[in-house]
Amino acid sequence: MEKLELLLETLKGLNSSYPLYSLWKHFPYDDRDPHKLTEAHLKFYERHKFDLMKISPHGRYPVVDFGCVVAEEYDPITGSTRCKECSMKSSHDWESIEPINVGEGEFGKQLQTVKLIKKKLEDLPKMMTVFTPLMVASKMDRNLISNIRDEPELMKEAFFILSEVMTDFALASIDEGAEGIFLASQHLQQTEFTWEEIGRFEISFTKKLLSDIKNKANFIVLHVHGQDLFFKEAIENLPVTALNWHDQLTWPSIEEALELFKGGLLAGIDETKTLVNGDKDKIKKNIMKSIEISKNNDNRIITAPGCVIPITVSEESIGAVSNIFQKMRT
Repeated sequence: MEKLELLLETLKGLNSSYPLYSLWKHFPYDDRDPHKLTEAHLKFYERHKFDLMKISPHGRYPVVDFGCVVAEEYDPITGSTRCKECSMKSSHDWESIEPINVGEGEFGKQLQTVKLIKKKLEDLPKMMTVFTPLMVASKMDRNLISNIRDEPELMKEAFFILSEVMTDFALASIDEGAEGIFLASQHLQQTEFTWEEIGRFEISFTKKLLSDIKNKANFIVLHVHGQDLFFKEAIENLPVTALNWHDQLTWPSIEEALELFKGGLLAGIDETKTLVNGDKDKIKKNIMKSIEISKNNDNRIITAPGCVIPITVSEESIGAVSNIFQKMRT
């Protein structure tokens, strides 16, 4: 059976073969260059032989072509980036936002990475990381909440452009070799935004993006970031193939999520504590619990971290995860 076919069967609860797993992290400094980022992904895969690759560009890639300046330094824990200078300093700056050709600039670099990885790993299912329009806007504008509240109609028009660009990028990623999309949202949680604002600027534009890419992507994984989640609301409003969230940190538990959502789950690895601490016995216990839950629920769980594995986690600790799965296949 082909790897993509087995993956899709797992997400539907039809896998009768062996449990699947996925691992991902950031690659600081390498993620500024397509060739270096490709090599980093390939080396990571060769060490751990997982069943699904999440391609992880630097976290500010969608805003560079809109004029943001990305800082050189990285978060010492996650390996993520921040903006040294945001392009949107007032609501008036949003008036000048224009569509972008995703085949060029920073977006083009990410597409080149997808293409290069595809050449080396043609049969391994890969998903490109794409951010929801609201998440992109939050990376561009430190005053986003007040701008949305002061100029809702202006911001709505800007969001149509952001949605168009991220849709174009998602479709282009599939054209270049990604079998699926990892759609990340940081705004399906109880934060400063009201539920009305989330509905208008997160749910509606994400739904539009999903509608535009669903017929081309083999699968779409929605990453619901953070804690105190609008988990049920996400399921009800955003049709996706699978869900990924911080299942070891926040509601719902894996068991509860299996009841709420009938698609696939990417869950089970405690990347924030168990992997960081590096106790191999606890790592094994963590992984075996995920596998057991999956066996009891149609095998529709792909064991995976709730978010990026911190760059402080040793390769030995990550290897403790992959070794468990590889031994099952020998």
